[in-house]
Amino acid sequence: MANWTVTESSTAVAQGATVSASVVLTILPLTGFVVSASNFRIGGATNTSGNIWAGGNVDIGINTVTFADTTTAGAVGNTVTATVAFDSFAMPGNLKQLYIDIDEIAEVENVDRFFCVRTQHLAETDDKGINKHIVTYASAPTGITTTNNTPLVHNIGDGLVEHSHQGIVVQGPTPPGELILSVDFDANEIYGYYYVSEPTFSTVTGPYSSYYTFINSGHVYNANGNLIFVNIKGYYTPPVGAFGLDPDPAGSASAMCELGQTVRATHVIRQEEQGEPGSVAQVTNVVIDSSIIPANGETRTLDIIGDLAAACTFKIVSSDSSKTYDFGPTDPNATAYEVTNGTFTAAATKQEVFSFGTVGNPQETIIFPAVSANTYYDVIVTPTAPATATTNVPTAAGELRIYQYPVIKVTLELLDGSGVYDDAEFFVTDGNVKSEIVGKAGSNSKEPITRDFSYTILPAMVTHATTNVLAVKGTLDTSFDNTGTLTTLINGNPSSTSFEVDTNVGVIAGSTINWSVQKTFVFNTEKADSFLIADIPTVLAASPVLAPNGANIVVGMEVTGSKVGKGTVVISIELDGLVTLNQPVKGNVGDVLTFTTTGITASSVNANGTTVVASQTMVGVTDDLEITFGGTESDVLSNVLDTTVTKVGDNIIIAGKFQVSSFPIADTVVKLDLNKLITIGS
Repeated sequence: MANWTVTESSTAVAQGATVSASVVLTILPLTGFVVSASNFRIGGATNTSGNIWAGGNVDIGINTVTFADTTTAGAVGNTVTATVAFDSFAMPGNLKQLYIDIDEIAEVENVDRFFCVRTQHLAETDDKGINKHIVTYASAPTGITTTNNTPLVHNIGDGLVEHSHQGIVVQGPTPPGELILSVDFDANEIYGYYYVSEPTFSTVTGPYSSYYTFINSGHVYNANGNLIFVNIKGYYTPPVGAFGLDPDPAGSASAMCELGQTVRATHVIRQEEQGEPGSVAQVTNVVIDSSIIPANGETRTLDIIGDLAAACTFKIVSSDSSKTYDFGPTDPNATAYEVTNGTFTAAATKQEVFSFGTVGNPQETIIFPAVSANTYYDVIVTPTAPATATTNVPTAAGELRIYQYPVIKVTLELLDGSGVYDDAEFFVTDGNVKSEIVGKAGSNSKEPITRDFSYTILPAMVTHATTNVLAVKGTLDTSFDNTGTLTTLINGNPSSTSFEVDTNVGVIAGSTINWSVQKTFVFNTEKADSFLIADIPTVLAASPVLAPNGANIVVGMEVTGSKVGKGTVVISIELDGLVTLNQPVKGNVGDVLTFTTTGITASSVNANGTTVVASQTMVGVTDDLEITFGGTESDVLSNVLDTTVTKVGDNIIIAGKFQVSSFPIADTVVKLDLNKLITIGS
């Protein structure tokens, strides 16, 4: 069957009149196909030139047939015209029907469409490390790639597992669409596990949500009638004629991934009483996105996982005056323990006791608010006796901590490094306005943020020199000031934000606290955000045995290395060397990781002693570590571009572009030293 149709055409001619004109037929592609004039010919005819066909399988009275594209050949929406030119003949006294034989030179092609969707499911194990179920994806269909985005999990273990599916499909497939994935959910029936609620993919999020279909089949039940296996197939039908979606807004399958099409499988898995012998009811896992929360707040889902007979309570405690999360009124129409209007309040609030045998694995929606100061949140679970918790369940503050930092401001100011100006006048009069750039704390910008600046320096601002005649310096130095930096040693191991140093002479509140250390991996890491680190040995053996060591690593440090992505920072560190980052990294034993402080400042300084109080805890820093006070360049990656220093009349105008590429976790001021740009003379 042809994947196209052709229209008919008629014309009225008086009897006896000479027929010598032409008519136009239109070739239309079926849905999901495209056509080109070069696809067609007249059977047995001769192609004289440019798709003009003479003779062949046509009725007497037809001279030529010419094929032409109406738009672009092979494009969606293109049609082909067939202009039929007649020989000169006299119109008879009755109707005259003429036929032409249109053949395909090349088969009309399907329209290729791009797609990308991410699927997620929850992997679970019991207290003995036994997988409660195994989720397996079949080999991807031709033209489609399936990738495990969490390869260390390998579809088993604990935690959220994500796969991406992308490729090319044909427009206009038969229902339910073109197959893009097939996945088996297989409960561990050997240990008595089964599905209370059937694994089901929820509706895809994103603009293409209505064009995906998921169908469950192949159900297998055990002797007790409990579901232990189901296969889910996913299908995609590209939209046709939908504004903004047809044609595809992205020119490749990988680019379609940026649309964020995501679907998550939900299920409830339980264990029969005759299941694993000797099993103890336990809370087994807590799953929540623990990356840095944006300054303006964010809503995240928290999953609590436990055995059938287990029960527990949990709470979320904010560092803001130890406020706890009030889960709000329970929605009677929602699923168990789903709540609305949650907020952090002064009252000591915790989730009520629940049994996993009643509610399954509860999901809570946590609404984190906007903040104006550094904040963190501790998730704390308390099992209800006789139930216990596995070691990976947070039962105390600090075991599962999520950080949030405010929007950070980086300001470009002026410095009088030689003490000849009245600094207070720089931004008080004469229209000088500090150049400010704001961004997300602890982040790297994909593209540097730039602001124009222009500062006017007046002779009247010179108050500590014998003359106030200003001139442009012969050689300009636009590097930011690091005047006043002090290098010293930590004296003793800090136990909090307060610590001792050998000297703090010249250090003032607001001074940055900077150091950098290097570590390596204890084990080869395929891709993980939590792993053990150790000191780099002087001589690295072929198979080194490294002792975990997280000394001198603190939360907020920026991490760099050959296989480390931009914007990677430390979100937690344990004394045994277990470090957790905001995003996964790869590495092998011997690979160098550099940890550099960002945004730590001195909150207060003891003027008569050697005590300093830092803006965050210094626990983990060791005695005799060399640190530096001052030097703002270590906290923020910034610079000036296209800087000009011009004398206009008696004044000096300094202008250019201020640029910030990465932000610290505290407001930062960088300064141009006027004494590197201006001379004062007669």
